[in-house]
Amino acid sequence: MRLEEARIAVDEALSAYRRCVEAEVEEYGPEYERVTFMEYEAPAPDPCAEAFLRLVEAVRAYEAAGGSREDLDLGRERKRVYEALDKG
Repeated sequence: MRLEEARIAVDEALSAYRRCVEAEVEEYGPEYERVTFMEYEAPAPDPCAEAFLRLVEAVRAYEAAGGSREDLDLGRERKRVYEALDKG
């Protein structure tokens, strides 16, 4: 995968993750924190967790293509993405 294609994949994965979180916030309103905690504890798949994993994999592919994670604008997700990447 070329570097530019990998960067586009990161941007798309980041947008998908943010849309997922925004939809959950809108759906659950003030109960969002409680519901996301319950989703985290439950065995059922969490679509936003899956979207986040796709984001992490896109950043990993970007690095494999020769890019540096510091060059990506991950915004408020930066710390969580870096932690996930560093865990392996």
